[in-house]
Amino acid sequence: LDIQGEFRKLAGGAIDRAIQDRIRLLEIDFPSFVGGDKAKSQFDDYDNVSELNANRDWCVQLVPLLRDRLSRTTWLVLPDDKECELASNQWTGQLYRKNTRFTSIRAACEAVGAPETKAWGSNFAETVNKLQGGDGILGDSTTLDELDANADRLQLICQPGNGGPVEDWINVELLHWQGRSDSCATCVVNGALDKVRDGYYPGIFFPALAKTVPFYKKFEPVFIAKPISDKGVYGWLYRVYPEPWQVI
Repeated sequence: LDIQGEFRKLAGGAIDRAIQDRIRLLEIDFPSFVGGDKAKSQFDDYDNVSELNANRDWCVQLVPLLRDRLSRTTWLVLPDDKECELASNQWTGQLYRKNTRFTSIRAACEAVGAPETKAWGSNFAETVNKLQGGDGILGDSTTLDELDANADRLQLICQPGNGGPVEDWINVELLHWQGRSDSCATCVVNGALDKVRDGYYPGIFFPALAKTVPFYKKFEPVFIAKPISDKGVYGWLYRVYPEPWQVI
């Protein structure tokens, strides 16, 4: 069974319905490694790079389903320029590139004129890159697509913050409000938004991140499949917009 493919079909329909209902902040959360010969559960170990690669490839394959449903451009917003470079090199077919713009959080913020909050160490990385005479560890920025900040669009944001710099969560809010939020929709995929909303990062140590809590509390869960456990009983918390929540 292509479980991840079924997830994409359900998510694509839910995104379409939510946007038709004028919902502009959407959340998708599911296990990245469910299904297939190399499936892993929430009890297995896996590294952040593998998780990010899985989420990136899932989002790229979602794009054709969205193109058939939505009358707007999709910005596929990846955590950094390097991930965008990898995606551009791996997914070259027009099936994935038509009406889609591969970009990064940095480039998207720059395109809409949002004052990007830089992650710790990014200035050092940029200095190293200049000394090397190229983009180096930050990725090849020439692989990023040009962006039209005036276009009606869906900003599909892949795994911001989770496993990466917390500044990504801050920049997602900047990108949404600066990017004509009245006509643009922002959908976060596997961004671990509960960590932000539930105080996983104490506000006293992360004051800028704490200011984003009201923003992330506005997100509509359009597709959720989360494993849960209680006193030795295991199951799933499940929702597909606009259906009610279910516990399976």
